[in-house]
Parts: sequence; structure tokens; C-alpha cells
Amino acid sequence: MPRPATGSFEPRKLTDGTEAFHLRFTADGERESLVLHEAPSCPCCGGGWDEQRARIYLMNCLAKVQAGVWVKPTSPAAMSSAQAESDECPPYDEFCEWWLDQKIAGVLGETGPISENTQRDYRWRLGYSEAFFGTTPVDEIDRRMELNFKASLFKRAKEDREAIEKGADLRDHRGRRLFPLSVASIKKIIDTHAAVLDEAIEEEHRSDNPARSKRMRIRVPKPKRTFLEMDELAALLEAASDQEVSLPNTSNFDLPPGSISDRVMRLAAAGRRPQQIAHEVARSKATVTYHLRKLNIDVGRVYVGRRVVCELLGRAGLRASEVCDLRIGRVRIHDPEGARLSVLDAKTEAGERIVKLSPDVAELIIEHIDRLRRAGHPAGPDAFLVPNARGGRMSRQRVGAIVGEAAKAASERLQAKGLQALVKTTPHTLRRTYISIALLANNFDVKWVMDQVGHADSTMTMDVYAQLQQRAEREHGANVDRLVRKAREQLAGLPSIARPIAA
Repeated sequence: MPRPATGSFEPRKLTDGTEAFHLRFTADGERESLVLHEAPSCPCCGGGWDEQRARIYLMNCLAKVQAGVWVKPTSPAAMSSAQAESDECPPYDEFCEWWLDQKIAGVLGETGPISENTQRDYRWRLGYSEAFFGTTPVDEIDRRMELNFKASLFKRAKEDREAIEKGADLRDHRGRRLFPLSVASIKKIIDTHAAVLDEAIEEEHRSDNPARSKRMRIRVPKPKRTFLEMDELAALLEAASDQEVSLPNTSNFDLPPGSISDRVMRLAAAGRRPQQIAHEVARSKATVTYHLRKLNIDVGRVYVGRRVVCELLGRAGLRASEVCDLRIGRVRIHDPEGARLSVLDAKTEAGERIVKLSPDVAELIIEHIDRLRRAGHPAGPDAFLVPNARGGRMSRQRVGAIVGEAAKAASERLQAKGLQALVKTTPHTLRRTYISIALLANNFDVKWVMDQVGHADSTMTMDVYAQLQQRAEREHGANVDRLVRKAREQLAGLPSIARPIAA
């Protein structure tokens, strides 16, 4: 096994007050040296580097060297001989910053100021085109450069994919595990780049948009969108409920009143965690854990509201991010028949969407909030309805994990009964499941369902509608078989008629 690749990292202060980060390592027997500059719009490296990003970049280079797939990067200035200084037209990277500022302010676009999540998404997309075109004047970007940009994205995706397949542990600028660019991601990057050049035309910096040429088009296969049948949703919800830690029943224990075991048991039944119990009984956590294990009370998990998460997705149609952001004060459950909640939704005119809740879901939320209160979690109006273990905002990744774990358990139960396992189930699968249920329950009232789930247009709603229609058409064949079968049964029940024998 080859020795791990090593390198050196040296930050240096420049005369203009910015820093340069010198990276040195060996690749293919050759000593390589790269310099990354803090100064923005650097023609050799793109600029904008800080120490953390530079160190992660070195780590990724070493990982690619170890996997045998490292390729020496080409500076943005060398990608095209057409790049030159221009006093009349802004450089691409500066124009991108102006474009994003205008989007944030709501000057560009029809929906007004964009949200913070959209800002982060645009910055991620623009990062690729800014790194490639750098300080190239906007009016000097031609078709050849555009094709080189497209090729560089696919090349990068291929190199990252091969490196990961060979065991390289690649990280992004935030230190998180890096995933290769998908075809859909590359299309988003190019589409956003093309939108920037559209505004360059509006600003009269150029007269055409080479990013809109036929060669720059990318066809992304439409993903297969699925939803669960009602019995499958019921199985998933039950699995999520069973995966939640259950509170002990005090009537099942016969302990001396006032003893440590009795006090520990009653506090555990109230939803307290071991650390909280230890504080209230003035004992160490180890002592509390001993008594809990002796009483066979589960202490390994903390209540997080798995059933409520899945219910809000599959029976209220919320997005995963909306579940994470939902505060208790936005839930109105005093009247089960008129229970509702409000979520912030930039796609609605008022910026807020009212979601009606069924009585069963409202009752479940009431029990959930009561359990949060008993477990010592914040339960005021500003508290998160489904908090993380520390009482803060739950991440979308955690929501996805909760759904995935419940789907896996539900599939195992269904297969044990000889039934088919669930399709790959994500939070969005449950949102589409709710749309299918809402359409059926409301006689295919598409407008009502769109308002309930916050769809700006009917594309997704009608997509689910079409799938429901296809499912109904599949039942036509079974209906025909049923009629033929009934006719055969009627024919078999008729008495036989004797025929005369011919002479």
C-alpha cells in the first residue's frame, strides 16, 4: 500500500496587506507548487481564498494524488487567449456580484427579493463560472470559451467521481464530504451563468448570449417521482411511532414510595432524560443509569417526534425545510375541527401559507407538545415544533434520515407479510403522497390542493393527478376480468337442456 501523500502549507503576507497561501506537494514524482491569493479577482487562481479554504484545497489535492487522478489546474487567465483587459466592460466576476446584489434587492426577477437559501444556492452556482471566467470582460466571452466551460464542468465531475471510487476522501470548502457534480447540477450552473449574460445584454455590455446556444443545452432525464399508497403510508407512520422511545407506565412498577428507584421511574415516565433526572434526585448520572437499566427502562434514545415529522410531511404536505422552521406559535390547535398552521412561503402573495390540519393530526401535535414540555424542551410560542436534541432547529438532513429509517422499518414489516417493500422514500415522496390523498379526498379539487401545499403553478399537482389517473386506468383491466368472471359463474349456474338425438 503506497504511503499517504504529504504536502506543506505556508501563508505569506504580501505588501498590499493580503495573504498568499503557498502549497507544495509531490505528484507523479514531481514537486508541485501552487499559490492561492486572498486578493479578489486574481488572474492566476481566481482569488478570494482564505486559510481554511486553502488548507481544504491542499487536502483535496493530496487525496487526488493518493488516488492517482490529480491533474495540474489551469489558471482562468490561460483558458482562452481572448481574455484581455477592458476599461469599458466590467469583468465577469464583478458583474456576477452586481447581478446577485440586484437579485437580493429584488430589482431583477419577478418574485421580489430572494431568500437566504436562494442566495446560498446562487452563490454556489456562480462560484463555478466565476472561477472559470474570472476577470474576463463580459463582452469577450465567446462560444469557444462557453464550450470550454461546459467541458470543464463535466471533466471535474468525472475526476471527482473517479477519485472517490478509488477511495479519495474529498471535501468541499466547508469541510463537508464532497459529491461529484450531477448532470442536473451542471445544468443549473450553466443556466444561472446564462441568466447573468442575459442581464449583460440588458445592460448593453454585449448583443448576444453564447451560453444560450444549442451546444450549451443539457437534457436532464426526468426523475421518476413516486408516492406511497395509503396502506404504505400507514405502515410508515406506525414504524415511525414504534421507533420513538416510549415512556414507562408507572402502573407496571411496584416500588417503595419515595425510594430512589421510584423517583427515577416517575421522572422517566414524565419524559425526563438521565441528566435531568440526576439533577432532580441529586445523584450522579451513573447512579440514575444503573436504576434505569435495573428497571429495564430504555435510556439510550431521546424523544425527537419522529411520528410528528412524518405526519406533517405525509398528512399535511409540508416541505422538509418548512417542518424544520415551524414554530409552536404558528400552530392553531385549540379547535380540532378548524386546526391549522401557518408557514412562511415566498411563493404566496402574502408571504404566508395557511395549511389546514385534520383532527387526527391536530390531536397528535397536542400530544407531541405535551411530551416536549414534560421532557424539559422549550414549548413556548417561539420554540421549534420539532427541535433537535439541544432544542434548536432540526436540519433537513435529519428529517430525511428520520423518514428513511421509518421507511426501512416499514419495508421490513411489509416484506415479512409477503408484501412489496416501499419505493425509495424521501420527505418529498411523503409530500407527493399527501397531494395524492388530498386530490382523492376532495374530488380532485386541484386549486384547493395547490393552495394547501403552496404550489405557484399546477405542474407538480397535475403530475400527481396524471399518476392517479394511470392507476385508475390500471384498474380497468381488473374490472373487465371481474365482469367476465361473473358472467362465467352465471353461465355455470344455468341448468343443462337435453337435446334430441338425431335419427
